[in-house]
Amino acid sequence: MSEESESVANRLWRDRAQLREQERNEALARLRIAEEKVAILMAENERLAAENARLRMLHTPDAHSARTETELQMEALKGALMPLLAQQSGRLNA
Repeated sequence: MSEESESVANRLWRDRAQLREQERNEALARLRIAEEKVAILMAENERLAAENARLRMLHTPDAHSARTETELQMEALKGALMPLLAQQSGRLNA
């Protein structure tokens, strides 16, 4: 093989290697961007899940709390009605 053909072969080999290195670097850059996007989406997903949980807690109060509130309202109603019933009963007995 002549010196000139070896030089051409070496340049082709070097050019091909540089092209592959450039393609690899571009692929790594795309990978980093994709990883950053995934991290952003995961953080947003966690934030939305927390917001959903918070809104569900506001929308559906726990059963014990609702029952206790109802019982308190019933006691207040009973306290207001008992004197009225006693007055009515006194009028009927008189």
